[in-house]
Amino acid sequence: MDKRLLHKFVSDQCTSKEIDEFFASLDKLHKVDLKNKSLFENYWNDIDITENPNTEAAQRRLDRIHHSINLNQSNPKRDTKTLFLISKKLKVSPFLSRVAVFLLMPILTLLIYTHFIQPEIYSLLSMSSKYEIEAPAGSRTHFVLPDGTKVWLNQGSKLVYPKWFTGGVREVGLIGEGYFDVAPDKKKPFIVEANGMAVKAVGTSFNVRAYADNENFETTLESGKVIVLKNGNDINSEVCDMQPGDHFSFNKLSNKYSITKVNTSKYVSWKDGKLVFKDDGLGVVADRLSRWFNVKVTIADPDLNSLSYTATFIDESLDQVLEMMEVVTPISYTFSSRHKLSDGTFSEKEILIYKKGGKTE
Repeated sequence: MDKRLLHKFVSDQCTSKEIDEFFASLDKLHKVDLKNKSLFENYWNDIDITENPNTEAAQRRLDRIHHSINLNQSNPKRDTKTLFLISKKLKVSPFLSRVAVFLLMPILTLLIYTHFIQPEIYSLLSMSSKYEIEAPAGSRTHFVLPDGTKVWLNQGSKLVYPKWFTGGVREVGLIGEGYFDVAPDKKKPFIVEANGMAVKAVGTSFNVRAYADNENFETTLESGKVIVLKNGNDINSEVCDMQPGDHFSFNKLSNKYSITKVNTSKYVSWKDGKLVFKDDGLGVVADRLSRWFNVKVTIADPDLNSLSYTATFIDESLDQVLEMMEVVTPISYTFSSRHKLSDGTFSEKEILIYKKGGKTE
């Protein structure tokens, strides 16, 4: 930021164009450099404080703020939520006398003090401004992020996102599976980080599947364009670009990836309550059924992995799905009974799939 511009803003001498320029400069200050750090530290230290500051005037200002907050808290007609409560009268200290100079510019004060004078406070504030939304096992959830991006979370998935998207990107963290309909903003790409990989978009609709207990990272692009990144948001970490209809799969064990053209409904219909299989092996089916119905599906005979299924399920129960699979392929299944564990909880419900006519123990 330019020292001249900072001085003109504080002195209330900016033109409307310079005011826009000033706040545009503030928006770029998420990247701290030595020049900006020195500029704001010098300005902070130059604020005049005497040994006997006018504490009465500063106290009156703080009392008025205190009174206004209490009025807002006691007004039952207001729809806004109280973010904090002042329970004791504020007392003026030399530090607050200095801050009182900036009472008409709270954004600038907070920026200077927390970002440059006490950066550890800035880190704490950033950490406390994270939200988590989780879709418990057996359920799905839909919500809208602060920027207008629409998100669907599949069973057993979690999204971590900031209270506000600041800086040059809109970044969220995903565990599990999520579908994103990203609000367009060319100046701030939207980045989904999941399991060591990331998907970068602007105004796009795409699905990401990255469960912690699965070695595969997958993303399917419905519309727009995305860039797949590996190990963080860095231009040197770009893996590939994707076009609508592309399905990207990366295996952590083999460290190899593939891109194929697909019918995207197979990968995104879950958000509409549909369970879709198209030439999927029994192993894939078992994994999807396990997460969809919150059970453990085990394939007893490895030879059954050669079987493939094409089907769409909407409102069918687990029993109905298994019965249909038993009709069209040579399999049988049994439900194991739950047993009590040492910690007092009960074991997960398990379905054992085996070759029809075979024996199980």
